[in-house]
Amino acid sequence: MTGPRRVLYLSPTGQLGGAEHSLLDLAGGLDRGRHEPHLLCLGDGPLLAAAARRGIAGETVRAPAVFVRASLRGARSGAVPMLGGVLRAAPTFVAVRAAARRAGASLVHSNGTKTHLLSIPLALGSRPVVWHVRDLLREGHRERLLVRIANRSVSAVIANSSAVAARLRWLGVRAGLVHAIPNGIDLARFAPHGPRADLRSAFGWPPATRLVGMVGVLARWKGQEVFLRAAEQIAARAPDVRFVVVGAEIYATQGHGDFAPRLRRLTGELELQRVLGFTGHRDDVPEIMRGLDVVVHASVEPEPFGRVIAEAMACERPIVWARGGGADEVVGSTGLTALGVTGGDPGSLVAAIERALAEPEAARRWAAEGRRRVGECFDVRDHVARVQDLYARLAERGP
Repeated sequence: MTGPRRVLYLSPTGQLGGAEHSLLDLAGGLDRGRHEPHLLCLGDGPLLAAAARRGIAGETVRAPAVFVRASLRGARSGAVPMLGGVLRAAPTFVAVRAAARRAGASLVHSNGTKTHLLSIPLALGSRPVVWHVRDLLREGHRERLLVRIANRSVSAVIANSSAVAARLRWLGVRAGLVHAIPNGIDLARFAPHGPRADLRSAFGWPPATRLVGMVGVLARWKGQEVFLRAAEQIAARAPDVRFVVVGAEIYATQGHGDFAPRLRRLTGELELQRVLGFTGHRDDVPEIMRGLDVVVHASVEPEPFGRVIAEAMACERPIVWARGGGADEVVGSTGLTALGVTGGDPGSLVAAIERALAEPEAARRWAAEGRRRVGECFDVRDHVARVQDLYARLAERGP
């Protein structure tokens, strides 16, 4: 084949969360002499515009609401509604196949469970299909079905951490099919030095205020409720500390859509209005992190990877983090292990945040170790190189 191979990336959403940012980092970092990306999204949102700014062409296909809202985590969809959603999505299967033909795709890379399903007809053709798994799948009939499909029709499965890879193998995915390639971080964008978001002025807080913040999609499993309960205890003892929650509910899947109002109600119940602010969705995440004295990750379930943890480490910020899953791999044996907590335990979170605030010199030292670790293990350039090498091997082998 002459010229670059065209890669069709399938995204189950047009929104911008951690999985989508990781997808953009990958597609945007490709060697265009070898691979040319094309993006296909289920539904509208800012993802296509963000892709266009990176020179990635893209388009949208429609899917029935019952299919879009189906979920395997959080509020899990029942088997019958999920089956009904797949059946009603028959026109979407046809549209995806037509898009792959128009794009001249020689390889398909799916970025989520719903697009894994949509890629099945493409896997029966002449092009390799790659599934990128970014979740710690549970054990259930639906997950076992996905495993059987992968074993029979997919050319490769990329896991975004060794924890996810181990879970896939435990569920029954053939060992040779699974490739553990951790997410990459743009070290130039997520850097210790650069502009800082002025969150103190935004909320009318004094310049000397110490800031503790959570950054990420608003979702129950991410632990924002635990963070609010920890903030109540810290605020009672440290009047110069303020708290920010950065992010919004961006997904349309089952279980999303009512969590932000719930957090605001809890803020009122805990009487935190004076010391805690919500920023909503922000695109200036590096600037936000550089403006925080302590970044908090409080997931109540094990993280598949823990992108926020890696981003905070890259920005050389002290990060209080919930242990388990891929998060352990990201932090490694750095001094930041001292700030690891038990997910879902406000008391553990309080102790770690107060330690980071009380020992600023140690926290800065641990944060510097974190920056070095991300540079050594999670540089986005290494991530892209490993995925491109996998593409090349698949092209040589065929579908």
